[in-house]
Amino acid sequence: MLTYNNLYAKICCMNHYKLRIKDPSGAEFEAEGPAEFISNEKESFLKDLRQNIAHQQSLQAAPVETSSKAEFWNKVTESEGDHLRLKIKSPRISPAEAALTLIAANRAANQTESMSAITLSKALKSSGYEPARLDRLLSTEIREGRITASGTKRNRTYQITQKGLEKAHKAIQAMASSD
Repeated sequence: MLTYNNLYAKICCMNHYKLRIKDPSGAEFEAEGPAEFISNEKESFLKDLRQNIAHQQSLQAAPVETSSKAEFWNKVTESEGDHLRLKIKSPRISPAEAALTLIAANRAANQTESMSAITLSKALKSSGYEPARLDRLLSTEIREGRITASGTKRNRTYQITQKGLEKAHKAIQAMASSD
């Protein structure tokens, strides 16, 4: 016997679709609902993906500002003891952007992919920034994919991603324009 509720459930299921796409770049898309909704969301996702690819290609084609990455980072940072510090504290960049810049400079200067939380905290403090909690300061950067974190508490380390390098370059440009 077919009741009203069973009929309604069958009709809803007939108009309800699910789509999942995984791009080789790592980008993922998942939508569930009516066909028109899924189609619109898929087109928006693909448009954003194409724009990101075009942006990445333009960044790779852009000429490097200096002959060496280490030289570039040495213009904005300096070594103080066993850690780096920013040469200029600019009100135009946030403590999170300063952290990105320091991680990127450490990567270029010391040829290491990761920077410990303690070293980063000391570098930020010697640069004139006073973050209460580094993990809270960088949570947005981690969520946005600009930094990856591994380890816990005192053994935590941070690594900058390509998106993070882009933001660090923008922070340096903001620092340079404040001079």
